[in-house]
Amino acid sequence: MLHVKVKVMPSKIHKLGLFADENIPKDSIVYSINESLDLIVSIEKFNQLSKNEQQTIKHYGYFDKKKNAWHLSFDDIRFCNHSLDSNITLKNNNLVSTKEIKKDEEITQNYKEFETLRKKLIL
Repeated sequence: MLHVKVKVMPSKIHKLGLFADENIPKDSIVYSINESLDLIVSIEKFNQLSKNEQQTIKHYGYFDKKKNAWHLSFDDIRFCNHSLDSNITLKNNNLVSTKEIKKDEEITQNYKEFETLRKKLIL
């Protein structure tokens, strides 16, 4: 669940991106999991989906190693693009701002924080 005001806009990184719609102070929780609304898909159920459905989950979601399941957020965090110079990071199961994020600045995460999990899976 996003805890800050955001908007989806055209991005120089990848078509669409997630942008701050307010100034976000450093160390703010930007996003946390909402298990009541997010979609959690077991590997067994994931493997029963069509290739197109699997690709959508792979593109917009991530594999949660602790739950051994795919996680697809219900909100616009899926538009958060990758950057090696990201401004949010994973901390205590939340995405937290690593610096002040100015209004209209793109919110980015270094996908390497979780991307290696996908490569370890045989899908």
